[in-house]
Amino acid sequence: MRKLTLADIHPHVRYSKLLLLPDDFATTAVHAYDARLVYFFSGSARVKLDDRSFNASRGSLFLWQSDTCYSIVNSDEADTKMMTVNFDYVGTGTSVTLPAIPTVSDRLYRRENAIESIFFEDVPLMNVPVHLDGMQSLERIFQTMSDEYTYPRPYGKLMLSALMQEVLFTVARKLTLGSGEKPSGLVERVTEYIRENFAGDLSNEAIGRHFNYHPNYINRVMQKHIGQSLHQYVLSCRVSRALEMLQTTNLSVTEVSERVGFSSIKHFSQTFKSIYGYSPIHFRD
Repeated sequence: MRKLTLADIHPHVRYSKLLLLPDDFATTAVHAYDARLVYFFSGSARVKLDDRSFNASRGSLFLWQSDTCYSIVNSDEADTKMMTVNFDYVGTGTSVTLPAIPTVSDRLYRRENAIESIFFEDVPLMNVPVHLDGMQSLERIFQTMSDEYTYPRPYGKLMLSALMQEVLFTVARKLTLGSGEKPSGLVERVTEYIRENFAGDLSNEAIGRHFNYHPNYINRVMQKHIGQSLHQYVLSCRVSRALEMLQTTNLSVTEVSERVGFSSIKHFSQTFKSIYGYSPIHFRD
């Protein structure tokens, strides 16, 4: 994964075109090997990015990297007008001559074949799939990008790169001004969520998706403010609840382990002992 700031980008636009989606259009569970941006000029559709679903209409913009599994289904009885852009953030794949990197099914996708993997250090919200509404101000730029791609002229590639850069700067500004959340506020929300959902899927990736932040960013914020990583905090919450159950119920150690979210009794016992200094079986002798 390549770490960048927004100032480092110089996009290579591989494909940029306005499309009319017929009323029966649908793509289901596919990946691309480059980054994608989609904007809706008219009509409506259902867009799914990983495990999150969105209703799209005029002004809806979506942006994601190659790791994202996506689907788009036209939900309008008429055709839907959509802008789609295939690109690289830093021109990594300029030697790839295909006009559009083909999509592949989720089952066949291989992460190692992705053209680039980018991590933005200054705009963490761009490290996860982006959904923004009310982006009609970009329609003029998208129309120009479609024309530049469809009717090639001198310096067309440079023009497309400059226009795509303006789009990405606009998206980053919208995300930054729209979030306005202090790191301490994020830590409070994350820790509360973990305490309330201690038995659920609390992998770093799942937590990142839930809060629309890259898990690496949440990890850094957690380490700075409470001295624990996401994983460490999840384990401490689970073991704390396990201790409470062992003291107040007649559940077996195995049952307690399962109820607080551990999939392995061995892992539960090791974690419990590392925190409290003795095995959970101590409460059942």
